[in-house]
Amino acid sequence: MDEKIIRAALDEIAQHSVMFTMDDLTRRLHISKTSLYNAAGSKENLIHEIISYVINDFDRGEKKIQDAEISSTEKISRYIDRYSELFSMLEHGVYDDLKINYPAEWQRCEEFRRSKVDVLLKFIDDGIKREVFRPVNLAVVKRLLLFMSSILSDSKFLAENNLTYTQAIAALRELMLNGFVKR
Repeated sequence: MDEKIIRAALDEIAQHSVMFTMDDLTRRLHISKTSLYNAAGSKENLIHEIISYVINDFDRGEKKIQDAEISSTEKISRYIDRYSELFSMLEHGVYDDLKINYPAEWQRCEEFRRSKVDVLLKFIDDGIKREVFRPVNLAVVKRLLLFMSSILSDSKFLAENNLTYTQAIAALRELMLNGFVKR
């Protein structure tokens, strides 16, 4: 699918979540509805392509981080920043809307989120092996990260705590890299 359509749809998502209409998108792109449907097929297909685009974009950035000759701490920091940057669209309740309106795509996002926790664990394990981090129970860390990444994407939690998704992830990164002990 044309990247221009996907990027325009991402802009619509930033404004209206996945509740945008194809009419909204045709106005943004200055194309006819027929042209949009010829390119996208359906809104469901467009949502699928958007999720694929975001996942593939993240994976390209992940590869660069994995291959970089930087410390384990810096890899974790960059990785979390990349995750936060790419999924800042969750600021607008997109995750909740996906779960309700596009459950198969929400499930893909959940599987992606869980797989990225595994990559983060590899960075932590590498830091332990290099003696940058103290030994920890990685199974517990994995469970904690899965829980935290899930709760931090909950729009109700974010609203109740007057947080954006980006702020919540930044707080998680700060805790992971600096802990609770005052230095």
